[in-house]
Amino acid sequence: MAEQLVTLVTVVFGAAVMPLAARRLSVPSAALEIVYGMVLFNTVLASQPEWFELLKELGLIYLMFIAGMELSLRELQSSGRVLRYVLIPLPAFVVMPPLLHLMGLPWYLGVVLAMISAGIVIPVLKESSLLQRPLGRDILGVALAGELISILVLTLLDIFHHYGLTPHALLELLKLVALLGLAALALKLLYLAAWWHPNHVARVMRSEDPTEEGIRLVISVAFAGGLAAYAAGVEPILGSFMGGVIFSHVFKSKGRFEDKINAIGFGFLTPFFFIGVGAAFDPALLGSPQTVLLALGLTVLLLVAKLLPLLPARLFGLRGTEACGMGLLLAAPLSLLVVAGTLGQKMGLLSPSLNGMLVLTAVLASILFPMLFRLLAPRLKQDRPD
Repeated sequence: MAEQLVTLVTVVFGAAVMPLAARRLSVPSAALEIVYGMVLFNTVLASQPEWFELLKELGLIYLMFIAGMELSLRELQSSGRVLRYVLIPLPAFVVMPPLLHLMGLPWYLGVVLAMISAGIVIPVLKESSLLQRPLGRDILGVALAGELISILVLTLLDIFHHYGLTPHALLELLKLVALLGLAALALKLLYLAAWWHPNHVARVMRSEDPTEEGIRLVISVAFAGGLAAYAAGVEPILGSFMGGVIFSHVFKSKGRFEDKINAIGFGFLTPFFFIGVGAAFDPALLGSPQTVLLALGLTVLLLVAKLLPLLPARLFGLRGTEACGMGLLLAAPLSLLVVAGTLGQKMGLLSPSLNGMLVLTAVLASILFPMLFRLLAPRLKQDRPD
């Protein structure tokens, strides 16, 4: 029992300290949590308890639910530039897999390098005072569209891995769509019930609710989405992501309620996932020059995958420096890179060593590219004023 408590306290202590250090260093806290997990479980702690693996999986499911909530379908629809936002991420999914295959690496690595996430984009845009500017809204639109495309690609790959190109795969895909449709209908009915009983909803949503009924409901929706996906034969994280998208689409105004949802996730559950990713990282990989060089090469390819569609910048209404800034910021999809690597290892498409290199690539990219974007931010404000 004492050993279990020591493990719990050290993990929770790291989760509490890493955001403070990350703020001082201007890097994502998730990157430091991965480093902390690698150091902790390869020097101080000898093994990972079973409950730690469970909390790691729960943290991953909840992380994807929060990622889904960040994706605002209404914002994409109202922008009037949906086609443009979708066209920018797509070429990388076509070019990168065969390119990585020609280089003698798994084609799945190319899929992963093409992925885009809004997790780091939003806070960096806020810090740079660009979120409300035209360029900031364009970057956010591309990030949201790219994140949705990335999850859809992961879903299709997961189904194909299990069933191949067979009628059964199509049946499983239709089953998943039907389950998500039922989830959307259930949430819509819940929304209508809330519309008829606004006083009860206000009591649930308000910050001083002592029983936190609303938070309990959200957590139930997050894990119910994962269960629905599992029942359909795909990874639970894909279902929780779609559950977050549906929840965000149905409940338009969340206010401080959303802060509570993020507090539960980033304050407790998701650090277990990132620290667990670091715990699974083999430190011997850092001792191999070939491995480190390959990770650096993947980091460069990650940037190339984001800059490639932006070469004809004028076609997208962007200037050269704006296209460069957008590519830099989109090239840091830390959470989704780590999630896709974890999923690829589960499916047998990546070896543990390649997944380790991908984690190292994600950490390098999430530190280097946002730093370069911050240096470019003053010029971006001059290029496109309010």
